[in-house]
Amino acid sequence: MDNRIKITKDKDRIEVVIKAFYDAKKQKMLLGWIALFSLCGVAIISQFFENYDPATKVFFGVYVAFWLFFEFKVIYAFRWRKHGEERIVIEKNELSLVKSIGSRGVTQHYKIEEVKKIDFFNDTNGGFIKSMNTSYWNINKYHLVLQLENTKVPFAIDIENKDAKHILKELRKFQ
Repeated sequence: MDNRIKITKDKDRIEVVIKAFYDAKKQKMLLGWIALFSLCGVAIISQFFENYDPATKVFFGVYVAFWLFFEFKVIYAFRWRKHGEERIVIEKNELSLVKSIGSRGVTQHYKIEEVKKIDFFNDTNGGFIKSMNTSYWNINKYHLVLQLENTKVPFAIDIENKDAKHILKELRKFQ
């Protein structure tokens, strides 16, 4: 099993910890991209305060909105790759999913009765969209999913299929 994955089991508790996938070369490229993209955004923002006609200012405003969105997404990906971690804990008839970066994170709690099934995540996107969604700067290459009554909650980011099978087998024992 991958050294990023750690499974701890007790009699009535299981915890799966998945550290974020990290590639030093890609991380350096991502940092370079962030630096250049930030300079591009600063250049556009500086032009926003010059004396341009209203249509040009609207263009700058729309450009800055898209720029901010992608800047946020890439900085988030950079931080996730460096410090990110997922934890799946089953204990006391409750399943918890924790996605954290450093000391900050989001925790979701589910009663075991609410969980209909834990299964492999089936990405229905194809071709170009799937390629874009699974790139290093995008954090949504899920392998497993919690199937609840009316919703699906994906988890287990960037793991190998064999590791996903092993985690799934262990989680199903406690479900």
